[in-house]
Amino acid sequence: MIKFFRKIRQQLLSENKFSRYLIYAIGEIILVMIGILLALQVNNWSENRKGLERQKKLYANLKIDFQNRLNELDGFYNAKNTAVENITRLSVIISKHESGFEESEVTELLGSLLNNFIFNEAFELLEGIFNTGQINDIRNEKLKRKLIEWPQLVEEMLEEQRIFESDNRNKYGPLLDKYISKRKLYEKLNFRKYTLPKGTPVSLKEDYKGLLSDPLLENYLAQKELLLRISIVDNKNLIESAKEIIALIDEQSE
Repeated sequence: MIKFFRKIRQQLLSENKFSRYLIYAIGEIILVMIGILLALQVNNWSENRKGLERQKKLYANLKIDFQNRLNELDGFYNAKNTAVENITRLSVIISKHESGFEESEVTELLGSLLNNFIFNEAFELLEGIFNTGQINDIRNEKLKRKLIEWPQLVEEMLEEQRIFESDNRNKYGPLLDKYISKRKLYEKLNFRKYTLPKGTPVSLKEDYKGLLSDPLLENYLAQKELLLRISIVDNKNLIESAKEIIALIDEQSE
């Protein structure tokens, strides 16, 4: 009987020792799991912080880029409106040129219309955002949509730019070449300080009256005015879009 109780006692002591070891092992596992979870949390926090820093830098660069484009677009918008005003003044001169006109004024007005309004279409930062998929990292859906729409708005204005270039090269420019000095015209083209030095002698025999009497000039001016008015609308749309993008970027940066 005593042996039986001793056996029972030894079994209980053995089971109690096993329980202590089991509890210890479970505790160790829990500690390891907590350590792993903490490490993952710290890593996620670090990655999120790096992601926020990258996004902050991206927004800062985008703002600089769009602010530069906005300044460029403002200059074009003003120049195009001035060109429309110059066409109106030329139309009046053409209708009354038989009674007299100032050659210097006509030269200045005609020279201003040689502007092709060449917009800097290279937008490497935005292209990089599209190509690398960073556009999907932008959380503001409105900003993302505006950035996606931007290239199409630019393309509309670039198409008009190409027409300006073609018109000046193949129509308007050759017509002026027949009658007056291109040098004098480029001396009057003062857009972004793109101009020729003034005072260089010109040997070309000019015929302002012949130019103002040529019906092609009036027709080319009408075509230019229509294209300018269309381009002014597209130019204004780009300006408004650039302003909205900058405002959205500012909201994200706060």
